[in-house]
Amino acid sequence: MEITQVQVGNVLYPLTEGQPLPISVGQTLRVFYGFKYKMPETTGVRIWASLYRYTMGVLDRASAAQTKDKITLVKALDWKDYADEIDIEIGQIGSGTYGLICELPDYDVEHRIDDCIEVTAAPSIWEMIGPLLVLGLMVGMVAMIAPMMEEGL
Repeated sequence: MEITQVQVGNVLYPLTEGQPLPISVGQTLRVFYGFKYKMPETTGVRIWASLYRYTMGVLDRASAAQTKDKITLVKALDWKDYADEIDIEIGQIGSGTYGLICELPDYDVEHRIDDCIEVTAAPSIWEMIGPLLVLGLMVGMVAMIAPMMEEGL
């Protein structure tokens, strides 16, 4: 299996490990993939595509940026090429660099590209309120200290 390219909006991009493609939460990542196969009969096969990170050395798929689907492979007694695409909706995941994996879990076939997607998430309410709280505390302290300084003069 091979991930050939991805599409964001109307633009196609090649993916390279260590050169992350910027994408935002809420966008759709269309993954183009291909592989060769042999099948004695027409069969439905599960395919998964997801963003992932390594957590303590273990591949951790981002469930909010994952698609599980089923494709139909027609009978092929000789090696046959198969190419298709699968869409991943980028849900509410944290900002950072992710890898991309496309796999056929029933056949232990996969292709992954480490550190190739840079996700930018909208800041949470706490990230926006945090600096305002600090600023409010500083103004409150100045308001408390100012009268003491006037008395000392």
